Amino acid sequence: MKKIIFSLLAAMASLQAQSGPMVLAYYSGYAGNDAALAKYHANFNAVAVDFYNITAQGAVVGNGDPRPENALAFLRDKKIPAYGCVSNVDGKGNWSADIAHAVSTTALNASVANLVKFAQDNRFVGVNVDFEAVAQGDRNRFSAFIQTLAKALHAKGLKLIVSVPAFSVKDENHEANYGYDLRALDAAADYLQIMTYDEAIPAWDPGPVAGSDWMEDDLDYAVERVPAAKVLNGIPAYGYDWKLPGSGRMLYWKDTQALIARYGAQPRYDAGTHSLTFGYDAADGSRHTVWTENARSVALKASLVNAYGLGGTSLYALGMEDDAFWSAVRQGLSQH
Repeated sequence: MKKIIFSLLAAMASLQAQSGPMVLAYYSGYAGNDAALAKYHANFNAVAVDFYNITAQGAVVGNGDPRPENALAFLRDKKIPAYGCVSNVDGKGNWSADIAHAVSTTALNASVANLVKFAQDNRFVGVNVDFEAVAQGDRNRFSAFIQTLAKALHAKGLKLIVSVPAFSVKDENHEANYGYDLRALDAAADYLQIMTYDEAIPAWDPGPVAGSDWMEDDLDYAVERVPAAKVLNGIPAYGYDWKLPGSGRMLYWKDTQALIARYGAQPRYDAGTHSLTFGYDAADGSRHTVWTENARSVALKASLVNAYGLGGTSLYALGMEDDAFWSAVRQGLSQH
């Protein structure tokens, strides 16, 4: 009798865990990714394996990083659902509008068939389509591709996550954003992963990487068009360090405190964006400006999951973080 009760309780706990928010961790080709996967796997309940590209002919190929066979075996062993993340990156490492166009038109049927087979062959629970730089003129074509792919995946019991840029009514018609029709994509996808990071990027002037004001504007826009339960926000485990405007470099969360200590920097918490910023003088005499996250900002951005009733959150990327990062995520997700 005790065994039966224990089994029932375990089953109930499993169902409760499944009914909670998705916490999607991105497993990409960063140093320390495998160690982070092994150490922190209890903190997330889904992984996007970000190691794949698609060609203009619709073939799914590796992105040049070593094949993630060990990670896939680990995820299967731990019974963590894994999505194959496929990008429209060309052979030169650039986001390609031409590939997105071809996949949505001449190579549509081949692309859909290959993506379904790719998911089945790797025992993924589904596919995460991460197409960036979709051209404005391909708005309807990209939506049609996603709808066709979703139908094919769902017929095989597989799921579809679509990653989309973060934008709001202020910039929905910008050339970088107009190709993404959230309502049409929502009609097909199981989740829309809103990439609410890279508000400022290395090629621009220094600024918040994921300002809370910007993030909330983007989520306001999304949940007006898409059921909140199908939306994932994004939280970066990194910031950027600018030596000069337009010349930033990525700064991992786990390396930030050492940098502060090395140069005696005085961080300032920017309450308007809920971001951390500081400056320092490097050994070569150059003045650097950093914008990043801290425990307070990450907890607040994770708490938006419950504030908006989102389907969950996504974290980019494994290997950049440490224990304090995941502690902040847990704290935020516990806030109701």
